[in-house]
Amino acid sequence: MASALATGLLSGIWAYIAPLFGMLTWAGFAGCTTFFAVGTGGTKALRTAMITNTTGVACGMAILGLSATIDIPAGAAIFSGIITSVMVLLGNVRPMNYTPGIFVGCFSTFAVGGDWPLVLISLLCGVLLGFFSAELGGKFSSLYQKIAPKQDGEIEKTHAEEEKKLA
Repeated sequence: MASALATGLLSGIWAYIAPLFGMLTWAGFAGCTTFFAVGTGGTKALRTAMITNTTGVACGMAILGLSATIDIPAGAAIFSGIITSVMVLLGNVRPMNYTPGIFVGCFSTFAVGGDWPLVLISLLCGVLLGFFSAELGGKFSSLYQKIAPKQDGEIEKTHAEEEKKLA
């Protein structure tokens, strides 16, 4: 519950401020998704998500650049196939060992037509969004744990007093 509250709160703030700074709201959510999908949480997920999204943007730019530079029939398809193979191989190498994060960066680059600075900044802000959502969720949970035992103890005390009255 705490994580859902924190993520919802910060996602709403992101959706509001991203356009104000010229960033892509959807790309931020893609970066946030990468952070959570890595599954390790903390700074390890932060690092992995940032590296894999950045690698994906570079791969997307490689495909776009090769396709524009080398004019051969079906060049975009050929270069997509080659670079996709490289992306999958990179997913086996630390610290880029999360292939879906590489694909997120690559397809996001295609979605913006190669505007890599815009998509990269938006993706990385989204990764931070995921990280801070998890951290804030942890803070909310800790706060609840401090409050909840007192409330539970008071409820048990009230129940015990009621049982004494009935007896």
